[in-house]
Amino acid sequence: MLASPDLPMVDPEVITQIAANSSLARVSWRDRGKAPLGYIKGMAVMFAVVLRKLVQGNSAALEMARAASSDSGRDALAYYESRFAALGMRNDVSGVDTLRHLFVLLIGLGMRESSGRYCEGRDMSASNVSANSAEAGLFQMSWDAYSASPEIPRLLAEYQANGGGYRAIFAEGVTSSERDFATYGSGTGATFQRLVKECPGLAVETAAVGLRTIRQHWGPINRREAELRPEADEMLLQVQRATMGMTTGADREEQRGTLWVQQSLNKLGADPRLDEDGVAGRNTKAAVLQFQRENGLTETGVADSSTVAAIERKLSLRPGEELPSGPTDIAAWLERLVTLVERLKAQRATTTPPAATQQTDQLRKALELLTTMLVPGTDGKPPLGQINGALGQTLGNLLNGKKTAIGVFGAALTSILSQVPVESGLGQVLALLTPAVGLSPFAMPIFLAILAWGVLGKFEKWAQGTAPPPRPPN
Repeated sequence: MLASPDLPMVDPEVITQIAANSSLARVSWRDRGKAPLGYIKGMAVMFAVVLRKLVQGNSAALEMARAASSDSGRDALAYYESRFAALGMRNDVSGVDTLRHLFVLLIGLGMRESSGRYCEGRDMSASNVSANSAEAGLFQMSWDAYSASPEIPRLLAEYQANGGGYRAIFAEGVTSSERDFATYGSGTGATFQRLVKECPGLAVETAAVGLRTIRQHWGPINRREAELRPEADEMLLQVQRATMGMTTGADREEQRGTLWVQQSLNKLGADPRLDEDGVAGRNTKAAVLQFQRENGLTETGVADSSTVAAIERKLSLRPGEELPSGPTDIAAWLERLVTLVERLKAQRATTTPPAATQQTDQLRKALELLTTMLVPGTDGKPPLGQINGALGQTLGNLLNGKKTAIGVFGAALTSILSQVPVESGLGQVLALLTPAVGLSPFAMPIFLAILAWGVLGKFEKWAQGTAPPPRPPN
């Protein structure tokens, strides 16, 4: 097991069981036959390791998982774009999916280059026998590829210091000899030849980086002979789900929540598109902030419950449909008012009297009533037809130009009358009149809603030019 204090432990038993039971373990590869079971298991475990590194922001893993570039001369994902597209594997977004698809290609390359044998030596028919050019290991990679990315020397240094690489797993089903572990030349090149066979994980990670930066290093890639098997993607997807399940409950929920936000904002047209990696980085926070700003939410850059609810509402809309504006803002304002009242009630040290609970319930009923009146259809029922709907049009015409005044007067009157002592003579009279004139405990939010409706309507008229603009003070 790769020992790194910052890397969460991967349980090889869980991952290798998934690999052993996968349909990929039974695939017969073109001109190669079945892969050694150790190869399928080892690649599954290394995908889990790199996936964990990606979540932690490891630079090599980020290089592997970045979105496919337009440089097909260097990037194997760009070079294989049409073949990935034919299988429905999109690589236009950095993150977990792109990393998984890279490993699909990597598995095919390993079968082509070494038939899945971790200890494969150089091609004896070739003349590349110097320390830097001699090929070795699963992917027949040579050290002269190191200049393509600074991540390759860093990975070599990591494995030199820590060892690991799951050789025991990769060795299952493979027969090796001392000759297989021979090296050529000396220096760093010879060290690389030795370690990619002693630590197969090094071969996997350096080749994965190489496929993104120097794809012409491999003949089977240049000739597009490396197979893309859907069975590989299916197995790796199972590994992905199992790996995410090995984190603590809090970490898992945070990663899944962030990943969902990234995927959802991308569906809603985030620009630039977000890396779908479950990491709440700078771009993700900026996209959340922009969404909050555009939807009238508190701008924090954090996907809190109200932001998640707004995203869900947006996703539920049919193509081309927009969230209703205008009156919905009033309903949202009232919803926040109810939430505030409930929070204050929960924070009170003393027991809340039944009357306060009743008032909150009445306030919520007022919210539901106003929402239904102002935005037909939001109560789950179809909007009124032309005949019944004429009543709403009539009320709108009657209130046209009067809503702001009614709201101000009603809110002020309600505030004043609510302060009259119940035991006074006027209080007793009001107690009798309240049911009749509508001065109920939820009259205040209704008047405030009418006031807000009137103000919004006035702004709308000014914008449309149907009402004279306000005159500047003398």
